[in-house]
Amino acid sequence: MNLFFRRIWVLIVAALSSQRGELNRPYLLHYRVWLTDQDMFMHMTNSRYLSFSDLARLNLLIRTGLAKALRKNGWRLEICAQTRTLTRMLKTPQAFEMVCEIEGWSDIHIAFNHSFKRRGSLHAAVNTLMRVADADGNIVPPQSLIDAVTWAEASPELPDYFIGLAKEVGDAHS
Repeated sequence: MNLFFRRIWVLIVAALSSQRGELNRPYLLHYRVWLTDQDMFMHMTNSRYLSFSDLARLNLLIRTGLAKALRKNGWRLEICAQTRTLTRMLKTPQAFEMVCEIEGWSDIHIAFNHSFKRRGSLHAAVNTLMRVADADGNIVPPQSLIDAVTWAEASPELPDYFIGLAKEVGDAHS
């Protein structure tokens, strides 16, 4: 039930949205910190940052058509590595923006960046390195997923921190 109603809202809004297709742009969601998002220190609990990142990524996947391509081919995305940086804590009832974008992809991974902003100021960031897998757990090259949505542009150069994450998870090929 963690963020259940917010997830339903993202599914509906993303599916009905006219924003479609572009993999090279950020996708934005607006949220507010609710009482149920707080921990005992009266700020958003640490795990919520990762949960909100999941919602933002879902929004991006639906709007770009990647979710449909994953479903059609029987593929799934698996998290390989994730980092979280908190610079300022969010508190109830603060409103914030979630920005999610694809940083790029390699022969094995897709890199996502999630930013938590309030009034233009960065409060937190989550970097997620994912791989595409088929129903048997075999790795599918991310380019196959990108090709499935007929995106013709090449991946931007992956930032060093994503290359470092890939090496940490035992993948020197990224």
